[in-house]
Amino acid sequence: MNRRERFQHYLPAPLVATAVLLVLLILLTPVLAPNGPPAAGTIFTQAELIVDHVPPSNVTTFYLHALGSTVRYSEITVWSASGFPWTGGFPSPPLHWTRVTDQSNLIAFQFNSSSNPIVVNITMLYVSAGSQAYYEGIFAFYVGTPAGSSTLSLLSVTGTSGTSLGSGVNTAPISGLPVDGEILLADVGNNR
Repeated sequence: MNRRERFQHYLPAPLVATAVLLVLLILLTPVLAPNGPPAAGTIFTQAELIVDHVPPSNVTTFYLHALGSTVRYSEITVWSASGFPWTGGFPSPPLHWTRVTDQSNLIAFQFNSSSNPIVVNITMLYVSAGSQAYYEGIFAFYVGTPAGSSTLSLLSVTGTSGTSLGSGVNTAPISGLPVDGEILLADVGNNR
């Protein structure tokens, strides 16, 4: 038995390959896992709105936070408008806006409303290491029963392009909330 065969006998190729792979993973993991706050405009800072409504209550709950993480937003501003008829499309001006919040250094924000229909105008600012990203969206919501249906639903439309809400009226059964009420805000970068 020569030297090479002895080496292969004590250190078989699958064992060596596994060891090399583990060493590579150990060395590369710090690069793959962020060591500080995520960069602005990445998936880790993407702002999300979740809409929930539990019958028979007439209250709709809105949750704002980062998609799947706990990043701190430099500013969250929310305005709402109500007192207009639901026409199945985005409401026409003039809308009478009321400030819901304008707060700094928040990880998340939650608010309730018994207004139906309601329009919410949301701006979330994330700043990290000199870069910033604005996430925005303006949405109209109505809880009711669509024509030709007997299912209580959340109807929604947006006036902002770039959100995850489709064009036209979007319908989600109340029984599917909050999962069907998840909406990604538009990432407008640092332009505002």
